[in-house]
Amino acid sequence: MPAFYQRVPPVDSLKHLISHYWIASWDAEVSAPISTYYTVANTLTEITFAFSNAGLNPQLLFTAVQGHTGRADQIPVSGFNHLLGVSLYSHALPNLVGCSPLELNGQFISLKDLLWNEADWLTEKIIAEPFISRQIQILNQFFIGRLNNTLVLDQRMDYAVGIIRSNQGQDRIPELADTCCLSLKQFERRFKAYTGSNPKLFSRIVRFESVVKSGRIWNTYTEAAHELGYHDQAHFIREFKSFSGLSPKDFWKLSNV
Repeated sequence: MPAFYQRVPPVDSLKHLISHYWIASWDAEVSAPISTYYTVANTLTEITFAFSNAGLNPQLLFTAVQGHTGRADQIPVSGFNHLLGVSLYSHALPNLVGCSPLELNGQFISLKDLLWNEADWLTEKIIAEPFISRQIQILNQFFIGRLNNTLVLDQRMDYAVGIIRSNQGQDRIPELADTCCLSLKQFERRFKAYTGSNPKLFSRIVRFESVVKSGRIWNTYTEAAHELGYHDQAHFIREFKSFSGLSPKDFWKLSNV
């Protein structure tokens, strides 16, 4: 686990597009720089700035854009001990970065590959500010400047995503399509265009995310499976490993390093 971790909400005008900003730091005197970037299944798109140190004179090592994905990966990178990140809702991508959710699905690219010269401007601004609060302000200002108020969100899909998140991915998709007054085929097509994932996979990832974010420790995996809506212990472990690349036991062990 990082020695320091913080989530910061965006300004009100961005809350429907950005889930949160986040900061993670590891004590350089205690642990060696981290040279493997672990990714897990995620319904959000992450923009990350990786540094060799925090505070004054930070050295930017790399930037990364990790598109929402249904798979885990381990990517070798330059050793870092400080990260600054932005977690975007996938439906925000056309508005804030000018691409569709489908274009970034499963991608791991540099920020420059996505924003071109604007990436250089943004990273220079971030590097010049040693204080986290000011870096967050710069990010808020940058994304406010990119808002395209002519784009209209698909209200039915926005509603469906909200229901799936609030119910931790345990909704039946045909019933959700009926609630949105759409045929199953229409619903699946519009949902994929809105999120970059089909609704069944999206729901499975949301359920996995709810497990990870809960911080719960269950007495048995059977108890966890029943509480979280999995068929049985084997299904829970298989799904968790598919999305994290690790068994639940190994995942929590790694998280506590």
